[in-house]
Amino acid sequence: MSRKLAAILATAILATLCISGAALSQDALTPVQIAQNLEKTINGFQDQEMEIGFTVFDVDGSKKYYEFTIWQKGDSKRYVLFTSGENKGLATLIDGSSVHVYLPSMKRVRKVAAHGTSQSLAGSDFSNEDMAPPSYSKNWDLVLDHEDAGSYYIVATPKPTFSTEYGKAILKIQKGTFFQENIDFFNRTGEKVKVFSSSNVKDYNGIKRASIAVLGDPRTGHRTEMLVKSFKVNQGLKDDMFTVRQLQMGK
Repeated sequence: MSRKLAAILATAILATLCISGAALSQDALTPVQIAQNLEKTINGFQDQEMEIGFTVFDVDGSKKYYEFTIWQKGDSKRYVLFTSGENKGLATLIDGSSVHVYLPSMKRVRKVAAHGTSQSLAGSDFSNEDMAPPSYSKNWDLVLDHEDAGSYYIVATPKPTFSTEYGKAILKIQKGTFFQENIDFFNRTGEKVKVFSSSNVKDYNGIKRASIAVLGDPRTGHRTEMLVKSFKVNQGLKDDMFTVRQLQMGK
């Protein structure tokens, strides 16, 4: 083989490797990168406002309906205010790992201890922890279990420094959109205790969002459905809205 032909072949092989490497760096996302994209899809706005219809289905077939509004600033601050039903006026402030609840019947604010974040919100399947903005990329160790043509399946276990009621979660995340499709939650003994799913993607003023979210207990059949009635972003919400003082005053 001539020296000139060898050089041509070497150049061609190098070009092929570069192209393959570029494709690999774009397509082969790490579990942390997948979770970060999920969190960007959910929290990637300066602020958010959502009006929610909230239906709790009991195991005996009865149900209760509530409405509340969620305001969020960045990826760690959430203010939830019930606007109808027997819990009207009940409000929750979540700021990172800190949770405060305003109890209208007592007209007082109570700080929720770390072990109390697993308590049910208004008799629903959602706890205060479930209502917080997700932070899997920061607080959980992540492993890609497998993937198919449309989704990633990630096993998440809490880091030792993170306080949570769960021992493990399996996340199903849609490729391309990074929508949160499904989450199976397990307790510390490995028992599946909650199943989350989202569906019915709608366009809210140019932003696509799942309009229905369901969280249920597979052991009992108890479940809670959330319907996103409206969704707005980047309205310039002020920091002082997300304070204990504002929690007690109401919006």
